[in-house]
Amino acid sequence: MSGPAVAAVLRRDLRLALSYRLNFLLTAGSSLFSAVLWFYLSAFVTVRGTEVPGGYFAFVMTGTVLLQYVTAALHGVSRRLGEEQAAGTLEFLLSSPAPPWGLLLASVLLDLLLRTADALLLLGAGAALGLEFHLRHPLALLVIAGLSVASFAALGILAGSFLLVFQRGEPVTPLVGGLLALLGGVFFPPSVLPPFLAAAARLLPLSYAADGLRAVLLEGKGLADLGGVLLPLAFFAALLLPLSFLAFASALRAARRYGLLGRY
Repeated sequence: MSGPAVAAVLRRDLRLALSYRLNFLLTAGSSLFSAVLWFYLSAFVTVRGTEVPGGYFAFVMTGTVLLQYVTAALHGVSRRLGEEQAAGTLEFLLSSPAPPWGLLLASVLLDLLLRTADALLLLGAGAALGLEFHLRHPLALLVIAGLSVASFAALGILAGSFLLVFQRGEPVTPLVGGLLALLGGVFFPPSVLPPFLAAAARLLPLSYAADGLRAVLLEGKGLADLGGVLLPLAFFAALLLPLSFLAFASALRAARRYGLLGRY
């Protein structure tokens, strides 16, 4: 019964998304605007002491695409739980036959699919503006994307656990998102930061994900060339995902015990 329950959540989310068609147009327009903005800004930006494949335009465009996935994975669970809480349907959703992990997956899956469409549009606009890609190993791209999403979805599940217990929008995720954007190599290489911040950046999965994405898209590298990226990402995913599921299960038990699911 869990499969139909998860599918029902996905169908409902898709219908809701399609009912706001203007949002798709606005999102597409935002992607095109971002591509043009970065294109002209890159004419004024040089990266000191660091060789950036494809120049700064390629660097920041790939970083922007990755940040969209990170945002979807990081905010998806807590945003969904907050919406269900505000609508008074949280208790019904979490009392369904579907296992909690299935509902967590359903809460971010549609967002990730929409982000994929947005990423393709953004990269297509970049290509139209002269951005060159050298994707020779699509499997490497899928592996990088999967490990990256798993790592950041785990952080999003931890944020959702906070919301279940404290019944308020959690304050940690915006701070984490800003920190990742600053240190994770999205808009500039961590090597241009002060040494202690550059060292801290290597403790974040985003910095490895950014390096891997650029190596695959801009340099045509495959899995055999990405050991220094894949191993840290796999470590983060293997460590954070079980911890996040344990935290969410504990938070759900506490919420049921104290009758928190019915409050909104």
